[in-house]
Amino acid sequence: MEVISLCLLLLLLLWPLGVSMAASTQQLPLQLNMSQENIMRDIMSSVSSVTNNWNTSSTPCEWSGVHCSSAASSAFVTGLSLSGYGLSNATIMESICHLDTLRSLNLSRNLFTDLPGQFSPCSMKAGLQELDLSNNRLSGHLGNFSGLQELEVLDLSFNSLNGGISTQLSDLPKLRSLNLSFNGFEGPLPTSMVSSLEELVFSRNNFGGNIPMGLFKHLNLTLLDLSQNNLVGDVPDRFLSFPKLRILLLSENNLTGKIPRSLLNATTLFRFAGNHNNFAGSIPQGITKNTRMLDLSYNILSGEIASDLLSPDSLEAIDLTANRLEGPIPGNFGSLYQLRLGQNMLNGSIPESIGSAISLVSLELDGNQLRGPIPSQIGKCDNMVLIDLSTNNLQGVVPDELGNLKQLVVIKLQTNNLNGYIPRTFSGMANLEVFNLSENSFSGEIPSTLVRLPKLCFVDLHSNKLSGVIPSSISSLHFLNSLHLGNNQLTGTIPTMPTKMSALILNHNHLQGPIPSSIGAISNLVLLDLSHNNLSGPVPSSLANLKGLMYLFLSYNQLSGHMPELPRGVTVDVTGNPGLTEGTENSDSQYNVARTQDDFRSTTWVAAVSFAVGFIISFYWVGIRK
Repeated sequence: MEVISLCLLLLLLLWPLGVSMAASTQQLPLQLNMSQENIMRDIMSSVSSVTNNWNTSSTPCEWSGVHCSSAASSAFVTGLSLSGYGLSNATIMESICHLDTLRSLNLSRNLFTDLPGQFSPCSMKAGLQELDLSNNRLSGHLGNFSGLQELEVLDLSFNSLNGGISTQLSDLPKLRSLNLSFNGFEGPLPTSMVSSLEELVFSRNNFGGNIPMGLFKHLNLTLLDLSQNNLVGDVPDRFLSFPKLRILLLSENNLTGKIPRSLLNATTLFRFAGNHNNFAGSIPQGITKNTRMLDLSYNILSGEIASDLLSPDSLEAIDLTANRLEGPIPGNFGSLYQLRLGQNMLNGSIPESIGSAISLVSLELDGNQLRGPIPSQIGKCDNMVLIDLSTNNLQGVVPDELGNLKQLVVIKLQTNNLNGYIPRTFSGMANLEVFNLSENSFSGEIPSTLVRLPKLCFVDLHSNKLSGVIPSSISSLHFLNSLHLGNNQLTGTIPTMPTKMSALILNHNHLQGPIPSSIGAISNLVLLDLSHNNLSGPVPSSLANLKGLMYLFLSYNQLSGHMPELPRGVTVDVTGNPGLTEGTENSDSQYNVARTQDDFRSTTWVAAVSFAVGFIISFYWVGIRK
């Protein structure tokens, strides 16, 4: 007990000493010299939008976006970010220019239209290493950046600069990274740039002509992005001249010829995108030996897919969509997480070895000539988010094992020859948003458990042989946007529907009873097609609440009475209802009478629903790429 008391006493005696020592070692805020202190306060006074982030009672080195360094007894500003403050008056540069110790300046996401005198005279520019002017409103030709002898990073992306580029960039001897993307530059690609360049981004401009040979003298390039321009001609087969190149983006130009074979031996190449061009010929065997991401979609490549193209363990994503490839799908999948082979002429069956691709997140084989069953082994790919096997000649039943894919968000199996029941195992896909099994031969009832999936947005089961009633539990799908159950053999009455839908298509079934007045609560409804059923009774007056309704198809039912008031401009087809009077009870018809109902239905459904589904798919595709 005495030992414990002695230790406690010693601790209490030392405690104040420890506190005082800790306090004495706390780092005090950096204090600027008087000159830079005044400059920073001048900047603050001229920019009212920074006052919420800059505290006048504290040292500028503590202000948001200000970075300071110290030497001896004083500090100085080395970094300044005024990004996103809505600045438009370039006279602020007069104060910034006096910060001769500045190394990094970020003026992105503002409203600058020009920078007077291109920083001249400006003592700041002598030591500046990084300059970001992206996302402004800069216009006109690229100015002269002479005098920025230490500049290493220059970002002018997302502006409205135009004209050609010749020698303006040759006076930046230490430039490593140059981003001119999303402007209006035109003419040939510049080649008179310093050899120190490592990153060159010219995407989304109007550069034209051939890819110049002079570009290949920049031996230090690790990133070359020439995408979304007007480049033409063959690509020089000189990529071994880039011993450090990791990313090569040539997408969305008018390039022709064959894929350069020098890419096969570009051992450092991480990603190559040549999509949306006019590349022809076969895909060079071995091109994926080193590359981890390959995108050659939307070209005119032909021939068979080499047996080893998909097999390298280093390959992560490959997109060969919309070419003229034929033959079978190779059965070796390596460590792929993204496989896009849609819109080709591939035949044969889907390899059962697909089950070994356990890293696969997205599988798109749509628009080919594939036949045979869907292999149950796909159910082993439990990381899968997107499956698109639509528009093929697939046959047989959908394997129950697909229900194991708990992460699945999009499943598209439409336009095949599939049959049998819709698997009840799908009820475990809690993340499912897009569900399209249309234009097949599915039979039986719609599983009531299926329509309890909480995230469903788009359900399309049209043109099958489904029977029974529409499950009443469909009302619990609070995110449902579009439902297409047309051209089936459904019976019973129309249940209460979710209230956030934009399209409801139940045409060509055997539905009975009245049109429920609750449809009038679906405030965003654009298209309602209940035609070719056995519906009876009056058209509910609640439809007048549908202010966004554009198309209403009620033809060939047993409806009676007068049409209710409807929003002006709605296109309506009520033919084939002998007991129904066109025009409202109090006035003549105020809506358009449809003469080509199928055209209206096709146009609206494809434009609205397909666009929205495509948006979801592209959203996940972008996420996967990142």
